[in-house]
Amino acid sequence: MSHFRRRSFLTAAPFIPYLISDSVAAAQRHDAFPEYKTENAEIVFHTTDGYPEKWQTLYQNTIYHYAKRWGHVGPTHIFLVENADWDPATMTKSRHKQLTESQRSLKQKFAKLQGHDSDGQFLDWQTGNHWAGWSISPAHLTITMTMSPLRDADQFVIGPIHEYTHALQTAHGFAREAIDGNQMGHSRWTGPAWWREGSAVLISYLYSYHHPELFKTIKTSLSWQRFSHELNRNLDLYQKAKTPLRVGVTHDDWQRLEKINKVHPVIYAGGSVACALLLKRCRSLKNLMAFLPKVSRLGWEPAFEQHFELSLDEFYDNFERHASEASAELDRTPQPDNWAEFLKNIQSSN
Repeated sequence: MSHFRRRSFLTAAPFIPYLISDSVAAAQRHDAFPEYKTENAEIVFHTTDGYPEKWQTLYQNTIYHYAKRWGHVGPTHIFLVENADWDPATMTKSRHKQLTESQRSLKQKFAKLQGHDSDGQFLDWQTGNHWAGWSISPAHLTITMTMSPLRDADQFVIGPIHEYTHALQTAHGFAREAIDGNQMGHSRWTGPAWWREGSAVLISYLYSYHHPELFKTIKTSLSWQRFSHELNRNLDLYQKAKTPLRVGVTHDDWQRLEKINKVHPVIYAGGSVACALLLKRCRSLKNLMAFLPKVSRLGWEPAFEQHFELSLDEFYDNFERHASEASAELDRTPQPDNWAEFLKNIQSSN
């Protein structure tokens, strides 16, 4: 199995698969042909021993709330991992030992789920990580969360939505042709990098904004001012990067952008603004999400052109024009004429 590490912050890393080395052979055995469910799939939670109940419950409630609306895809296995450095001042030797042993056991379980015959100790579960992945044989999706609620409680609402959006993208982007050609991670099926991450950023904030009840146990919410600031900040980062969105498509693009420190401003920030414009075009989150089921049948780009009724090249040209003309508001209350104002009243359903 090839393992790709995902960096700590939600806005700093790709949705890159866990690829199984024998995936092609598995795909050729039609009786073992893998399938991801796009409805009624099992969602299983795994935690370290003694994981704080409040934060486990919050994370689970967020996932189930979102999945109830957009589909239980998978099977999806979610690993919630507590680390000893969350609160060093209260970490006793016995608790440290318990966490170490529990993590070792959980890593073994993770490796076994991946069909990988190892102890799983290659996994890097440092505090601050939140990432998603997939396995082809056996077919399942994974989400792993090591971020500390003591440092950023909101990410137990925004974060799960971001990562589960990747699960939706993968389950709906699955196609027999993709597996047969060992192209499950190819942009033809999962979409350009800017789409994968940009849509996850936008949707996680939009859904959190629409559902303040998700924050009730942490006594906060995602205000319009904060949501607007996030999108305007992303526009500002993209404008300063001076690198067009169309270069953030493939994994190779990702690597090139990483070398010049432009993954975040182009793929995440620029991608979220691009997806906001697609959302404006289709007028509701429901209509935006309706794009996903078309991907496995058509391939990502033909599905894009059919669903949004413009070619990808036309979209890139329109986006660059918009991004160069729009003004980013960073230091004041959102104004009615700001480019992102439409998001305040965007519909969830019709």
